[in-house]
Amino acid sequence: ADVQGSLEALKNSLLKIHSKKVRLEIVNADVGEISESDIDLALASKATIVGFHTHIESHAADLIKQKKVQVISHDVIYHLIDEVKERMRSLLDKIEKENDIGTIQVKAVFKSSQLGLIAGCQVEDGVVRRQCLVRQLRGKEILWKGRVGSLKRAKEDVKEVKEGFECGILLDGQSDIKEGDILQAYELTYLEQDL
Repeated sequence: ADVQGSLEALKNSLLKIHSKKVRLEIVNADVGEISESDIDLALASKATIVGFHTHIESHAADLIKQKKVQVISHDVIYHLIDEVKERMRSLLDKIEKENDIGTIQVKAVFKSSQLGLIAGCQVEDGVVRRQCLVRQLRGKEILWKGRVGSLKRAKEDVKEVKEGFECGILLDGQSDIKEGDILQAYELTYLEQDL
């Protein structure tokens, strides 16, 4: 930071960021411009340099690009804190969420010498799409999870089949399909975690 008062305010603000998922650790705190020694320390400790109301020494700027050291620099403290929080949040893995898009009932099973087992189905609600993800249920048990490999309607390849229509489904890598099985089509979304 530019002066000791700014440095203390910044440290206190950063240490108020509480998270059980990511730890914020201050490796070094100093007054003045961002120097080559700061860059070397950041590189050695795999740290991000945070500058408040300060500049980068002219000969240190090239070193930052060369060594690919991350630098956050702002003149407004809450902008700096927000960016640090965002960087911390970006370290967290996204949470996978399954969104159901359709329910399909297997009405009959046909053997194909080239493709394997093809499920003759009826879409009971929603929609099924080619390459969508599917849970195969037999009774209440999830028997298999995977992708729709092929989707046909009246011998034509189609991208999707809607509620009320019949279709033929080939499940990628699944050879245990029986009449009465339920297929639940779903899509995955990825949600960002909060600190």
